[in-house]
Amino acid sequence: MSALSKYIPVFTILIISLPVFIFGLAEMTVIDFGNYEKLITNELNAMNEGVARTRVDGTPGFILPPETMYVSNWIVELRSAMVRVPNILKSQCIAVESKEYNQTVLGIRINFPESRQNDRAYIRPQFPLFAYNRQGNFANVSNGIIVNVGVVKDVSIWVKGRNYPYDIAARLTDNNNVTREFFFGNMFFDNWRKLTWVNPNYIDSLKDRVVERKPMYPKDIPYYRFNSFVVYRDMAQIGGDFVFYIKNLTMTHDLYTTTMIDQDIDDEAVWKILRQRTLEDMDREHRALGERSHDFGVQKGLMEEKPD
Repeated sequence: MSALSKYIPVFTILIISLPVFIFGLAEMTVIDFGNYEKLITNELNAMNEGVARTRVDGTPGFILPPETMYVSNWIVELRSAMVRVPNILKSQCIAVESKEYNQTVLGIRINFPESRQNDRAYIRPQFPLFAYNRQGNFANVSNGIIVNVGVVKDVSIWVKGRNYPYDIAARLTDNNNVTREFFFGNMFFDNWRKLTWVNPNYIDSLKDRVVERKPMYPKDIPYYRFNSFVVYRDMAQIGGDFVFYIKNLTMTHDLYTTTMIDQDIDDEAVWKILRQRTLEDMDREHRALGERSHDFGVQKGLMEEKPD
């Protein structure tokens, strides 16, 4: 064996990995329903540990049982001029076992009104997925939260259709609270299919790009939060019951930064600016969620109260 040949595997690895390091391109899972409930349980149990149900200022603490965020408690919110109570009651989400992928997938049933008008339905958890934990670090990463996002190249969804000509999209909300919709097209097919939204403005070649020099520390690391799936029905399409399944949602994007930590001086270790900022964001976010969970509990109690 020559002296050069023993380095061939190393060269091969470097060549394969080179585009990732040069372009800073990453394909990340936004949410995968095969491990969603396990991960959300771990995050919420850690979040709820040692939390008082009432804050010092009297506002409710953020105590949210993990099962509240399970797939079976996700909401199908119908938006239609002719929506009725039976449409709402029949529309639901459940966890379904896929034999083909040997994992849990999200099963959705939507009962659209049968009258002639445009309809849409939002599929989402009862409460927004939280982006920060109590240490001020990102939480739910690749379980509804995707971090270090630069320019988005494409977004893909694995969906099992049932030959209904309804359109599907996904909505993600960024760290500036701006929601973007990624439209995938229709589900007029049977069985599993990967649908992809491709950014028409994405430029693959670095030499053709306008190079932007962005400030680094202590600017925030951009992230996206899963907002909802959206199903659109045109007035010319049939209404009534409709079922389909979603396996996962992924995104390919440029990395906002490829050097998260400076090897010379760790800015965050010195100044702790990002930690303080994320703790403030987390407190504001969790305060809102705590109040909403309290309101939800009150409303649920009123709904379940039986008349005399």
